[in-house]
Amino acid sequence: MVLRVHIDTDCGVDDALALALLARSRQAVDVVSVSAVFGNTYVDQAAANARGVLRLAGCGAEVYIGAGAGLAKRRVERMRPAHGVDGLNGSGFSQRWKLPELERGHSANFLAFAARRKLSGLFLGPLTNLAKASLEDPAAFRDWRPTIMAGAFAVEGKAAGGADFNTWSDPEALQRTLEARATPRLMPLDVTSRVTITADDLAKGAVCCGSPLSARLTKAAGPYIAFHQQVWGGEGCRPHDAVAAASLVAPELFTFEPARLRVIVDGERLGRVERVDGVPNAEVCTGLDADAVKRLILGGLFGWSAVAAA
Repeated sequence: MVLRVHIDTDCGVDDALALALLARSRQAVDVVSVSAVFGNTYVDQAAANARGVLRLAGCGAEVYIGAGAGLAKRRVERMRPAHGVDGLNGSGFSQRWKLPELERGHSANFLAFAARRKLSGLFLGPLTNLAKASLEDPAAFRDWRPTIMAGAFAVEGKAAGGADFNTWSDPEALQRTLEARATPRLMPLDVTSRVTITADDLAKGAVCCGSPLSARLTKAAGPYIAFHQQVWGGEGCRPHDAVAAASLVAPELFTFEPARLRVIVDGERLGRVERVDGVPNAEVCTGLDADAVKRLILGGLFGWSAVAAA
């Protein structure tokens, strides 16, 4: 059975890999709609990037422009060192297409509409769009189980205080989501950082695949890989969002367990997610088959023949 999904993204490099993977995994996933949020780049640019990746991957899903800042209206970091000003290290897409606003008219509760339609949810950036929607229509999200790229427990995130960037950008949004009884499924850095993709992996895949999208993604990933080598060590990058996306394509490769979580919303540890005692309000991914997930990502992006050739 094909999984129908709504994706929320701040479309930087690993988001673009995730979108391409899902758009090309038609045997398992149908990308129905997408919303953009601030984070790796401006929200308008994130929306343009998402639309461009999807169109090159042969997906016609509508893309909506969402929140440009977090709930607390903190200063938005405008340049991410791994993603560049345009989110794709100079390979970002044109904003010449006028895209619809997420909170305008019929789409005011678009995420609630998606939840009520029983679409799966994948959230790859700050959770501002989801938090705003849960305020307007909280009943729509009860017992919804969106997959969320968030959290850093044993692993230190690279945002201030050791938080992951998504939660640090809008900690109130994740806390509000947890309070909305949505039962999110968290993909923390502890798990996503176990998968490494090298420049050689991407270059070989792009050559074998030969598509304009593959070439663009490989070019965008160059500075992203260099940044990861600098801050994480090793030979390649951690494709965090693509790992989260892979959990929708092949859930049997991942292990989740129930947990009660809370988010620190002020102080030096702003954005850190903690496990606490009490009734579970989320599920946390605790393990994965890293080699199989890497093969799935590369196979989905470039075709299985490209993976075999590599």
